[in-house]
Amino acid sequence: MQKAIGLFVDSAKEFKNLKSVVTAALLVALHTVFAFFLSVQVTDSLRISVSFIVNVVTGCLFGPVVGFVCGGVGDIVQFVLKPVGPYFPGWTISAALAGLIYGTFFYKKFPEKINRDKKNNSDVSSRGKSVMEIIKLCAGELILCVSLILLVFAPFAEVTGKEDGSVAVSGSAASIIRSGFDGAGKNTAVVACILTVLVIFLLVANIFRWNAVPLAVTVFCSFAGILAVYTDKKTTTPQWGFWAVIFLLFVYMALKTETLAAKHAVDLKFMLRVVLVLLGDTLLVNIFLGTYWISVMYGKGFAFYFTSRLIKNIIQLPINIILTYYVLGFIKNIVRRLGI
Repeated sequence: MQKAIGLFVDSAKEFKNLKSVVTAALLVALHTVFAFFLSVQVTDSLRISVSFIVNVVTGCLFGPVVGFVCGGVGDIVQFVLKPVGPYFPGWTISAALAGLIYGTFFYKKFPEKINRDKKNNSDVSSRGKSVMEIIKLCAGELILCVSLILLVFAPFAEVTGKEDGSVAVSGSAASIIRSGFDGAGKNTAVVACILTVLVIFLLVANIFRWNAVPLAVTVFCSFAGILAVYTDKKTTTPQWGFWAVIFLLFVYMALKTETLAAKHAVDLKFMLRVVLVLLGDTLLVNIFLGTYWISVMYGKGFAFYFTSRLIKNIIQLPINIILTYYVLGFIKNIVRRLGI
């Protein structure tokens, strides 16, 4: 408790430092620039943007108090210069709350450069490392082969008609694809096709030992598949084969993440911090609180906006995590050189 209070006290003292105040003001201006040029307004209630990263940097450099203030001020400045719809104080509260969260968990914390090669060389021989690489490669191949078998033979989903509730399509992913992309089962057929093509692509990529691109594609397609089934839940019931394939793809993600972490010296402890903080911020601020503000503004139910905002935020989350990790690593080098 005392440590938490000290965190807020130290952050409040940043306002007494002229260099900190000037830097924070520049970051507010940069947030506005990012909001103008690096955001897309899809609908009145849905916007895709990476301007959040400026609030992350502000919280990291100056803590929760400055992050809270700059988050709120940045939202107001953004509205004054580029208003989208009527002003609503709820968005300012959300922006300030996000800044508070970033500052609380990122204040003066940066990823460390982990030299795993030197550590491994002292413990494990080159032959041992080669054996581990072969084991990981074989594990990835096994996961993908089992996934492909499940897609061909295991029950994937059951689709019912909207009018009479009768079963329109049922069976494995392969059988649903063969049934065609018309009628009640077209969305499920698209999902089945995407997952099948994904697994085949990963098998090829695993042979050539590609890591980064297959991992990014797997994350996107897996979440997209889950969300596509969710949005069609009134007529589509996923079977155990679908969930088994998704589970195996998540295991594959973990395997590839560990491989990339070892290869590029990723600080896994800090990466876990980034994942937990952004996941909490996404769920609390963007999805639940943001959806509530939208429902209040436009007078429609919470559930009406929830699905679209959930899809957008969950798909964008992995991108935000990677962006946050590497930007904070870049900021660490700047801080060392400038002595901020």
